[in-house]
Amino acid sequence: MLKTTFILFIFTIFLLACNKETEIDPVYKSAVEMQFGDVTAYVQEVSFQTQGFTIVGDLRTPITGDKHPAIIMVHGSGNATRHGAVPFEPLIEIFLRQGFAVLSWDKPGSGASTGEFSSGQTIFERAEILAEAVNLLTNNASILSSSIGLWGISQAGWVMPWALELTNDIAFMIVVSGGGEDSIAQYAYLMGQVVVCDGGSAAQVEATEYYWSQMIKATEYADYREAVDILVSISAVVEFSGLEVTEESQWNPWPRDIDAFFDPMEVIKHTTIPMLIFYGELDKNVDPVQGALAYKVALQEAGNTNYMIKVIPDVAHILTPAATGCLSESVSSDYAQEYLNSLEDWLSEL
Repeated sequence: MLKTTFILFIFTIFLLACNKETEIDPVYKSAVEMQFGDVTAYVQEVSFQTQGFTIVGDLRTPITGDKHPAIIMVHGSGNATRHGAVPFEPLIEIFLRQGFAVLSWDKPGSGASTGEFSSGQTIFERAEILAEAVNLLTNNASILSSSIGLWGISQAGWVMPWALELTNDIAFMIVVSGGGEDSIAQYAYLMGQVVVCDGGSAAQVEATEYYWSQMIKATEYADYREAVDILVSISAVVEFSGLEVTEESQWNPWPRDIDAFFDPMEVIKHTTIPMLIFYGELDKNVDPVQGALAYKVALQEAGNTNYMIKVIPDVAHILTPAATGCLSESVSSDYAQEYLNSLEDWLSEL
């Protein structure tokens, strides 16, 4: 009886192991040829499961050559499919022309991908998905496993550094308009720029940035109340954010284990892989001056000698030409040529 029980136990463990392996095995559909600008590529839909998410996207591969370096495209915040919330095709064309395979996917809740992010953990959970995608490519026979890099925009500037903590298989990183501080400070900057664009005074802008951070990071109600009372007196802040005063009986400090408190520079200051960092001079979402300086200081601390930081004039958050960069401005969907040229030149030398 004991022997039979032991055998059943071992068999159960075996089945669980098989089920777990099956859960994360990628599924590739048949490849089809597609055109990206002047470049033709094979495109395969791929799906994989990780951390309760089902991820579905496209792997695009150059039609010549057996093994390729690869770039994973990482979205910013909000809903987005494998085709990008910002224009992906001009970038994919460059990546393919330079010989890179390109992977992107529908974010959970968009397109064919499923799953729901946990409150306050979106950046961390997105990084776990990204690390699993890197692992997926390292096991793909058509990919050079030592040459898998990342391109990412906006919120990806927090996602990609955290992914560096989860895997050692990321070979290079391209950051577009990624924050150089925690996302609370980043949003304080955004709120300040909302006041700028509304015609607010320099004093109002300074107060908005300072007290927004104090309000969110407050651990005592008195500090919260001081900040929020000032912020609700600035009309642009209230109109944009819908901010209201929370009474003490209903107020709780923000938990410190959520991703809003993650400063990506804590990772970058010990990162030595090749890095290319872009900012738009007119960016009202992410502070280009603070970001460029933060990356420079962190990379120098890391001893990284293979990086380039570019602040491109007359462009806004997604590096398209703009007059003011204000969030209400209607801008072109065509990227600045300096961005595209710099990106391709850097990749060709990589």
